[in-house]
Amino acid sequence: MVPTIAVSYLSPLSLQPFRMRSVIVASLFALTSASVAQPQALKEYRPEIILTLPRVHGFGLQLVLDDRLSMDDVIPNERIMGGGIVSPVFHGMSLLMEAKQVRERDGTFEHRYVPTLYANVELPAGFELRNRNRWEIRDIKTEWSHRLINRSAIGHTVMAAGHPFFPYGQVDVFYDTRYGMLNRHDFTVGMRTPLLGATSIDPFFTRTIDIRRTPRLALTTGAILRVPL
Repeated sequence: MVPTIAVSYLSPLSLQPFRMRSVIVASLFALTSASVAQPQALKEYRPEIILTLPRVHGFGLQLVLDDRLSMDDVIPNERIMGGGIVSPVFHGMSLLMEAKQVRERDGTFEHRYVPTLYANVELPAGFELRNRNRWEIRDIKTEWSHRLINRSAIGHTVMAAGHPFFPYGQVDVFYDTRYGMLNRHDFTVGMRTPLLGATSIDPFFTRTIDIRRTPRLALTTGAILRVPL
């Protein structure tokens, strides 16, 4: 899914591809450094594995394990497990239908039913916009609600040693019907890094602001391992 686009310059900004990577790395360092001065922030590690079984007629079964581990004691604040069916890519778009179970630290369970639409758009100068619109139908202690999440990511493929790396920055905006407002924003920098075959890993850093939670600020360091079989 990672495009192998290589250009010698980025007009009209006149930015070299390696400078794009430098900006991402510098942003990651700045955000990580800023986290040291935020003692009241919720701080988590987030390892995630996305396993996609061999596709049949373009459709694939996708399994997900996503842990949100407290940096204080490495016990999951949340553990998300689920699976779904992902569609073939058509004109840069694909659809994913998932069912997930979330176990909170206190033992509470939540169930989510999640249709997600993905769309990739090529931008000038070799950049790419990756958009994700997710609608979560949530059952929390038998109380139903909805959460709409829009993600917009911009990145550029950088070729190194013959392999495509995709540094990116992204923003997630959350609307929760329980509050009737945009209550949360996630700001992320990361880099999709190729491993063996089609397998890749995304190390990332996220700064979250959620005005309906205490503390409002959360800082997350993690990695997403993507394994298509």
